[in-house]
Amino acid sequence: MDPISLLAILVLAGAIVVLLYYYLQNSSNASVGKFKSQVYEFGDRVGGQETMSGMGEKTAGVSEKMSGVGEKMSGMSDRIMGKVKEVPISTDVLSNKIDAFLDEKSDELIKDWDLATKNDVSDLEKRMDVVTRNIDELEQRFNEYRGFTNKKMDSFDKRLKNLEGVEEEK
Repeated sequence: MDPISLLAILVLAGAIVVLLYYYLQNSSNASVGKFKSQVYEFGDRVGGQETMSGMGEKTAGVSEKMSGVGEKMSGMSDRIMGKVKEVPISTDVLSNKIDAFLDEKSDELIKDWDLATKNDVSDLEKRMDVVTRNIDELEQRFNEYRGFTNKKMDSFDKRLKNLEGVEEEK
């Protein structure tokens, strides 16, 4: 895995962690607020505000405080949702930025890492074809030369034997 891919994965993982954090924070705060309001509503129903005036005043004060907390929580959730909406859900934007970076830096990466491009490979293939053809031509020429040379050698051997035979007769 190359460093750019690793960086992209880490960025995506970080974004997921941030989104989960905000979701859990929002859902836990909302559930705590719902639970508290349900408890106070239950207390109002059980105790009854008319029959227990002291208790009713306490619950009324608490519910007023809770209504302020609920408004603050809804404002906080709106701000969080606004921040979450700014985070791109799709990875297309990040992918496009990574592609643009790689396109911009590709020449440097190729040079620094001594990478071969498609053009380099095609040039090497062409050179290989030329060398293979040259070797075939050389082999053919060598075989022709060898045949010619063997005939010459046979001719020299005959002439040498003839010369040796003439000297022996003398």
